[in-house]
Amino acid sequence: MSSAASSSRRFALLDTYRGFIILHMIAFHFLYDAFVLFGETPFWYTQPGPHLWQQYICCSFILLSGWVSAYGRRHGFRRGLIVNLAGLLVTAVSLMFMPDAPVWFGVLNLLGCGMWLIAALDRPLAKTPAPAGLAVSLSLFALFRHVATRKIMLGDWTLCRLPAWLYRSNWLVPFGLPPRGFASADYFPLLPWLFLYIAGYFLGRWVSEQPFWNKLGHKDLPFLSWLGRHSLLIYLLHQPLCYAICWLIWR
Repeated sequence: MSSAASSSRRFALLDTYRGFIILHMIAFHFLYDAFVLFGETPFWYTQPGPHLWQQYICCSFILLSGWVSAYGRRHGFRRGLIVNLAGLLVTAVSLMFMPDAPVWFGVLNLLGCGMWLIAALDRPLAKTPAPAGLAVSLSLFALFRHVATRKIMLGDWTLCRLPAWLYRSNWLVPFGLPPRGFASADYFPLLPWLFLYIAGYFLGRWVSEQPFWNKLGHKDLPFLSWLGRHSLLIYLLHQPLCYAICWLIWR
């Protein structure tokens, strides 16, 4: 099998699942606009149901992006640059149209930096056994899950508290160390989310080595696959469209 055909078979199911998650993302952001921006329930997204839904969507996107990076490491720097520039565009637009709720280091900047990291560490990561790398990266993600609140935790136990001086500079915001009063409408810092991205990379390597992947990897649903292949463009366009529809309904 040629490498191009192999990549096509591997990516088909991933594109389908990414398209499925995109539909969830559009629905979530439409309801966010309806309830939070135009409705009278500003804390809708903090309720258990919407919060779990939002976490499912973002974790799926990050894992999938890391998974795909296992197949396209040679183009990681170029792709990372494109995605990071798209993230900066989102920040600029949010500052123009939603200055009270701007986006600082959103999910696109996280994914772009993840692509750069995988490309830069190609050789050592490729030599790491996939199951071991997956276990370590997921463990680090769990440990640093609450680093923004100055805590290193193991489950419900606080292992240590980080010093306050780490949280006094805006320059450390991308690393998950925001100063007091910091706010972002979409915030996915390198700690802990980069570890989840790396977990996706190792998960992709491990699954691609399994015999069942040759049977399942090529299966897809055309509409969802199309959405998955155009995920970046849809991500950039869907929120302005959702906002416009809500404005027409509730103006």
